[in-house]
Amino acid sequence: MFDIDKATLCVEKMKKYFRSSDEAANVEIPSHIEISSSDYVTYIFYSCLLDYGMRSSTYHSNLIHTYQKYKDIFDPYYVVKNYKNDSEKLLEIIKENIHPRYPNIALKKWLDLSIFLNRNYPDNQLKQKICSLSSYKELYHFIMGIKGYGQKTGGLLLRLIYESGMCHFTDELDDIPIDRHDVEISYLNGIVDKEQLNPKELKLLGTTWIQAAKSRGVSACDIDKYLWSIGNRLCFKKRCFECPIQEECKTKM
Repeated sequence: MFDIDKATLCVEKMKKYFRSSDEAANVEIPSHIEISSSDYVTYIFYSCLLDYGMRSSTYHSNLIHTYQKYKDIFDPYYVVKNYKNDSEKLLEIIKENIHPRYPNIALKKWLDLSIFLNRNYPDNQLKQKICSLSSYKELYHFIMGIKGYGQKTGGLLLRLIYESGMCHFTDELDDIPIDRHDVEISYLNGIVDKEQLNPKELKLLGTTWIQAAKSRGVSACDIDKYLWSIGNRLCFKKRCFECPIQEECKTKM
């Protein structure tokens, strides 16, 4: 069902493409936030919460401008104190500055995360908690145990923490989040023979990509980044002729 040879061929082409391209799935943050600082950790917990992969670069640009104008809404204590029982102002800020597709859902997630962080990790204790974990598997379960994160948003958060270098785990990432865009890429390139996958099959597809990546010296973190970029910046925008794996893709046919 899963063709690792075709996955390996795609990995080879993506590796070559991204080595010389600026299309990598980097997530921008406000320029004065130091990567791996406590402010960075809190910021990415908020930023990943609403990043569903579609128009992601526009979303992060909006978020940075929002941070510059309304920095306090990225402070869990301030949000709980000022907006928990009076959320209309926060909804207005989110709608007019971040521009999420579903503002009311975004508001609820923002409030729920703020309440959780303020209750459990006040006074910038979130980074301390992250650094106290002993493995990426523990980190994954911690993130996915927080209300509001799904496979893709939680996986993105895990990747940003991984790339920041703030944790010094001895294990490697052994799982990547697979969303419908990753399944579509896999199906169109013959790596999987159907588009409707159950949870077990999604996990096996992620494992197939990781095994193919490792065989070509590509980390799990990087293959996740490659797939994100292909789906978000090429497939979604119909930039097929720029795609490094378009030769094998059924769309071409």
